[in-house]
Amino acid sequence: MTIKVMVFPCGSEIGLEIHSALKYAKDVELYGVSSVSDHGEFVYARYRQIDAQVDSAEFIEQLNRLIGEWQIDMVVPAHDSVILKLAEEQGRLAARAAVPEVELARICRNKNATYAHFAGYDFVPDTVSGLASSYPVFAKPAVGQGSQGVELVRDAARHQELLDCGIEYVFSEYLPGEEFTVDCISDAQGVLLRASPRERARVKSGISVRTRPIELGAEVDTIAACIAESFRFKGAWFFQVKRARDGRLKLLEVAPRTAGSMGLSRNLGINYPLLSLYAYSGLAFSVIAQRYPIEMDRALKNCFKVELDFDRVYLDLDDTLILRGAVNALLMALIYQWLARGVEIVLITRHASCPRETLARHRIAPEIFAKIIHIQDGMPKSGAISQRERSIFIDDAYRERQDVSTNLGIPVFDLDAIEQLLDWRA
Repeated sequence: MTIKVMVFPCGSEIGLEIHSALKYAKDVELYGVSSVSDHGEFVYARYRQIDAQVDSAEFIEQLNRLIGEWQIDMVVPAHDSVILKLAEEQGRLAARAAVPEVELARICRNKNATYAHFAGYDFVPDTVSGLASSYPVFAKPAVGQGSQGVELVRDAARHQELLDCGIEYVFSEYLPGEEFTVDCISDAQGVLLRASPRERARVKSGISVRTRPIELGAEVDTIAACIAESFRFKGAWFFQVKRARDGRLKLLEVAPRTAGSMGLSRNLGINYPLLSLYAYSGLAFSVIAQRYPIEMDRALKNCFKVELDFDRVYLDLDDTLILRGAVNALLMALIYQWLARGVEIVLITRHASCPRETLARHRIAPEIFAKIIHIQDGMPKSGAISQRERSIFIDDAYRERQDVSTNLGIPVFDLDAIEQLLDWRA
């Protein structure tokens, strides 16, 4: 049985992690939707952009049209404000949403409400009502995400400005210590199965872009158990904590969703988006959490949309398919991508010895090539290429590319340009 899953907004950091987690799942068919032009268009094979923003009156109606067209089984939110919207509109939505009950969604969306819910627990930071008796204090919009609007308030004058600005803030004690995220997974009944702390080693725009597992002991386990028992979340959720001056961990926020950097824990054996689908479908599952040294760093990745229509690739061997004595892994990935689409691969080489023997030595099956052209005289490669239409040429040598481009007029590529040919969509 295949479950059809719609992700919105699919181009957020959360939506991209959901895509990475689910694109290989054999029982999941992914559909991406956004209300603005974003990176989701480059990675979701089934993608649509809608006009309505999440706070628009037409938002649910436009989602429902796509739910009907695609026969969607479940909608997965990839932004905090979307969680609350879908929870509030679950009765109107034409498919089930992977969101908690509306009151829980409201509590998690507002940090003042979160702190009030857990009032009396020693992991809640001391909050400030009105002006503080001493400074600095920490200020953050009560409704927000990442590090937007975060400020260290150092005096009463600035504090009063924030109180009068018309935006609801949470004002709390200043927490100078390390900050951690704790990835959690609960079953279909809301029972916590695993809490996996990780260090936020490098943070950019409020997003943990370098992270590694860390052992925080019983203190964080107690906080996780308390939140899990109170909220009974299903599937993936996380919370963030920071050390106070006395070294104790204090709660920053709780979110009932996938985190953008859950890819670290996913690579240690827990696929949070997939298990969330199981949890919201009422299915039983268990987790295998692996432990070994691992660190994840996130950076921008290039994806391309290239309007090239070709059904044959002419490909060099030396310093192209075989590079520095090893198989070019990216080019091999492209070859298998092309073969799956019916594109012919022709090996064209001036190799000093037998090309087939070299291929065999590197465990490359010669059968993947429609033809192997071994040039052993001074013939230009352009003279050995029989099909000009709908062909491309890949070679590390500028002289060879210039010859083919000048005489045949087909697109030519050096190794530094073949990344544009890889299709990331799934």
